[in-house]
Amino acid sequence: MSDLSLQISASAIAADQAQLDTAANNLANISTPGYAQQVVNLSDFSPSTAQGVGEGVQIVSVTQTTSALDEQQNLIAQGQLGAANESSQIMGLAQNSFPEPSSSGLQSQLSTLWSDLSNLATQPNSQAAQQQVVQDAANVAATMNTTYTQLSGVSQQLVANLGGTGSSNGGYVQQANQLLSEIANLNGSIIAAHNGGQDINALSDQRRAAVNSLGTLLGVRTVAEANGSITVLSGGIQLVSGTNAVQLNTTGQPATANLAVETAAGNVLPSGGQIGALLQAANVTIPSYLTQLSNVANSLATNLNTLQSQGVSSAGVPGPTSAAAAPPYAGATLPSIFVDNGSAAAYTAGSTSASTIAINPQLLANPTLIATASGTSTAGVATIDPTTAQAMANVGQLSTGPNSIYQALVSGVGNNAAQANNAQSVTQAMASSTSAQLLSVEGVSTNEQTVNMLSAQQAYQASAAVINSTTTALNALLAAV
Repeated sequence: MSDLSLQISASAIAADQAQLDTAANNLANISTPGYAQQVVNLSDFSPSTAQGVGEGVQIVSVTQTTSALDEQQNLIAQGQLGAANESSQIMGLAQNSFPEPSSSGLQSQLSTLWSDLSNLATQPNSQAAQQQVVQDAANVAATMNTTYTQLSGVSQQLVANLGGTGSSNGGYVQQANQLLSEIANLNGSIIAAHNGGQDINALSDQRRAAVNSLGTLLGVRTVAEANGSITVLSGGIQLVSGTNAVQLNTTGQPATANLAVETAAGNVLPSGGQIGALLQAANVTIPSYLTQLSNVANSLATNLNTLQSQGVSSAGVPGPTSAAAAPPYAGATLPSIFVDNGSAAAYTAGSTSASTIAINPQLLANPTLIATASGTSTAGVATIDPTTAQAMANVGQLSTGPNSIYQALVSGVGNNAAQANNAQSVTQAMASSTSAQLLSVEGVSTNEQTVNMLSAQQAYQASAAVINSTTTALNALLAAV
C-alpha cells in the first residue's frame, strides 16, 4: 500500500511540475509573435487490480490551444491591414508632391500668371509687365518640372521598396522569399518531429509568426496537412508545399503599367497585402497623377502658344500664324512661349510633358516678344492693343483649361488620400477585432497563468507532503518491527 501511495504521489508531483513549467513558459512568451498558450493534458493510470483502485495520474501531452478558423480570419485581416497601411503611406507621399494651398504651389503660381497677364493687358507696352509675365511662365514651368520629378521619385521609391525590377535583390520580395523558405524549413522540422513523437509546439509558434508576416506582405491563406505541415497559397498559386517553397521575382515596370511579382514558373501573383497595394500605386495611381499633371502642362502650353502664334507684340512683331504675318510679310515672327526643355522652338504634348515643359529661352532673353495685340495689327507698327494679352489672361477661366485640370488633380489626390486613411482606420478596427478573437483562444492571460502557477505550486507541496508522511510512517513501522 505504501508503494502505491508513493507511486500516486510521485505521479502527482510530475504532473504538478509539468503544469508549473507550462504556466511559466506561457508567461515567458506572452509577447512572443505567433505563440499559442500551452496546456498540460492529464489522464488517470489504468488500474492494475481487479478492484479498480486509482494508481495516479499520467502526462498525456502538452498541446496548444488553437483555432484554425480564427487563425485564417486573422490572416486575412492582416493581409487587408498590410494593404491599407501601405496605401495610406503611399498616398501621404503623393500628397506631399502637391503643397496646396501655399504660395509655392502651382495653383498660386498659375493665379499669379493670370493676374499679371491681366495687368499686362492694361499696359501692353510696359517692358516691366512683359518681363513679369515671362518670369511667371518660367516659374510655372519649373514648378511642374519639380512636381513631376517628386512624383516620379515616389514611383522609383515604390520599385525600390518592392525589390527592384527584373530580380529580387531586396525589399518586400526578398522578405517574402525569406519567409517562404523559413516556412518550408519549419514544415520539414515539424514533419520530422511529428513522425518521431516529439514536441512541435515551439516549431509551430515560429511557423505561425512567419505565416502572419507573409500574410501582411502578400495576403495568403493556408491549408493544414495530415503530416503537420501547411500549404501556403496566394489565390490559386501554391507558394509552399511541404518542404518546397517557390521563389518570387519582379517583372515589368511602372512605365508600361505591368510591374508585377511572379514565381519562377511565370505565375503572376494576385494583388494582396503590402505588395498588392504597392503594385496598384506603382502601375495605376502614380502614373495617373503624372499624366494629369502633364495634361495641365499641355493645356497651358497649347493655349498660350496658340494665342502667341496668332497675336502681335506691342512692338509690331507678328506671330507666325497671325494675319499680320501673311505674305508679303517676310520678317521675323514671335517665338512660342513654351517649348521642350533644351529646345528653342518645339513643344511636344504628351504624357510626360510636365517633366520637359520650359519657357522659351528667346523670351527670357527678350520679354518684349510676348504677344499682346490682335493678330490683325499691322506688322512692324507699335501698338497698345491689349486683345491677345487679355485673351491669355482668360485662359485661367476656361472650363477645360490648366486651372480646371490642376484643381481636379489636386482634389483627386486629396480625396484618394482621405479614402486611404479612412480605409486604414476601418481595416485597423477589423484587424483588431479578429486579433482579439484569436487572442481569446490562443493568447496568454497573465492572471490565469499566475493562478495556474500558484495552484500547481500548492498541489506540488501537497504531493510532497504526502510522500513525506508516507515515508515517515513507513520508517516508523520498520523501526517498530
